[in-house]
Amino acid sequence: MSKNVRFCVRGTTCHSCEVLLERELKKILGVLDVHASHAKGSVELVLTKDGDVTAQDLDRQVSGSAYRFSDWQESSAERSWNPYRLGGVALLVIALWYALDQFGLLSFSPSVSGSAGLATVFFIGLIASVSSCTAVLAGLIIALSATHAKQHGTESTRSRLRPHVLFNIGRLVGFAALGAVVGSVGSIVALSPAFNAAFVVGVALLMLALGANLLNLIPRGAFVIAPPKWLTHRIHALQDSSHPAVPFVLGVASFFLPCGFTQSVQLYALSTGDPLTASIIMTVFALGTIPALFGLGAATSFAHGRPLKRLTSVAGVLVLVIGFSQLLNGMTLLGVVTPGGASAHKLTVVQDAPMLVDGKQVIEMEIVGGSYAPDVLQVVVGIPVEWKIWGSEFMGCAQSLVSPGLGINTGLKPGDNTVVFTPSKPGRYAFSCSMGMVRGTMIVTGG
Repeated sequence: MSKNVRFCVRGTTCHSCEVLLERELKKILGVLDVHASHAKGSVELVLTKDGDVTAQDLDRQVSGSAYRFSDWQESSAERSWNPYRLGGVALLVIALWYALDQFGLLSFSPSVSGSAGLATVFFIGLIASVSSCTAVLAGLIIALSATHAKQHGTESTRSRLRPHVLFNIGRLVGFAALGAVVGSVGSIVALSPAFNAAFVVGVALLMLALGANLLNLIPRGAFVIAPPKWLTHRIHALQDSSHPAVPFVLGVASFFLPCGFTQSVQLYALSTGDPLTASIIMTVFALGTIPALFGLGAATSFAHGRPLKRLTSVAGVLVLVIGFSQLLNGMTLLGVVTPGGASAHKLTVVQDAPMLVDGKQVIEMEIVGGSYAPDVLQVVVGIPVEWKIWGSEFMGCAQSLVSPGLGINTGLKPGDNTVVFTPSKPGRYAFSCSMGMVRGTMIVTGG
């Protein structure tokens, strides 16, 4: 015989918290099973017939964490829409996006200018490493230390650090390799410019939803991305093994552990459609998590309470900024002229009329450091255009040129390139790289 009891829980942020709570609360005497739900803000315990557990017992079991329990009340677990808060966050995100874009800090392409943009990914990794999401990783680290100490209690400090070194090496290797796989999947999905544009827009919307969830802007359960819970538990079950390769394997497998921060970066890597770019993005993110995970006392170095809430809010805003930037990239790929881009801070307009050579309009542009120079060009309608483009050795995503409105979808190589087209209608036409990140405008006048 058994009985079920239900409690409200505060402080959960994602699917990762569910797994952590289920593993910890099962250790309480008299608890047979636990089901935690972030969406409902609840934990349901299956107790023995004579078992008795209070909210205070649950608090003590997870003491030092951000989780707090109370008796179950249906209304207390609800999260409603707040239009005023949504509007305020939207204004903040747009302002921050504009500031970062002006300095080229949203360029994630592995080009000469890409290192600045990757700093944002690294920063998200730093914040993720002190969040409640990474508390699950802390549990793995503690378990690895305990298992290693039982078997090698007399070893030196250096030897005892071995499992942590292997864990973080495995994490870097796993994120790099699996990031490349994610990028490859993205490249396969992007079958055509139109499909690629829709794909980028879809990923951007998912990232915006993840960021909104991190900031508690949307009702609980309105948006959930999570692997099967059994997979997460299976990964954690490895921590009890004594095999010397287990720390490395766990580091690789941590790629699949649910975390809103990790999932948002994985989505961005997916949208790049490039294995190298995606691998670099995921590796930089993993590097950001290493200082806290590998540092002395990593298991107890996580922020709690207000500091954790503030850090999570900062990361949530950054995820929204990246998602908004991706949305603009997708709109550009659809042929919509959008603000910003990798070269937004140094717009230059061709003032002079294009040269006429053998009945063709000749215009010139360079791709340097992942940017177009100039990025606003002018031509006359109805006259063939010979667009001479010089590409540097490192072009990043700019190795492809896309403009749905002008009917252009072509690859570019380092050195000299020539694109020929005839504009049929006056207007402003967007052109961009294959990711929509490097953007420009072709102005077609009526002559």
